[in-house]
Amino acid sequence: MKHILVVYASHYGATRRYAACIAKALHARLAEARDAAPLLAGADVVVWGGGLYAGGVNGAKLLAKNAEKLRGKRLIFFTCGLADPEEPADLPALQQTAQRALPAALRENAAVFHLRGAMDYAALSPLHRLMMGMMKRMIERKGDAQTGEDRQFLDTYGKKVDFVDLSAAGPLAALLRAAAGDAAGEIR
Repeated sequence: MKHILVVYASHYGATRRYAACIAKALHARLAEARDAAPLLAGADVVVWGGGLYAGGVNGAKLLAKNAEKLRGKRLIFFTCGLADPEEPADLPALQQTAQRALPAALRENAAVFHLRGAMDYAALSPLHRLMMGMMKRMIERKGDAQTGEDRQFLDTYGKKVDFVDLSAAGPLAALLRAAAGDAAGEIR
């Protein structure tokens, strides 16, 4: 059986929830991105998850910084955000964001997944609240040119929403089980 390391970068907890469930189901080690560098050498398969924030992926800089340690390893990369990956109109933007976040040297060995997250505006830092307010104004100015993702953003703005569906990580876990030669538990 191969050694699996599940790494996550999460500001408010949704990405951490997915990562913890994946690690538990696969009997894998769980680490925050900031603590992962010394653990990468011992891993055969690395799951790296990051929350989507302002068109970027949380933890992407650390991923790039450690790209050499990940070269040749099986990488499963997932993003976590409000956009619905089941909505065909949202998928291109999610894929583009993931491609920008993944270092070129790692793209060939990486499988990419997108999962829905959560948002509690009351829990946002003042900086994130300010950024979300600016984003809202930019989207409102688009008028009829708003995308489905834009409309989802406006629908959830200022609210507490939770779209986390741990079972949505099932395909990711199935790929991991196959890569690790393991028949570990289900994601729940």
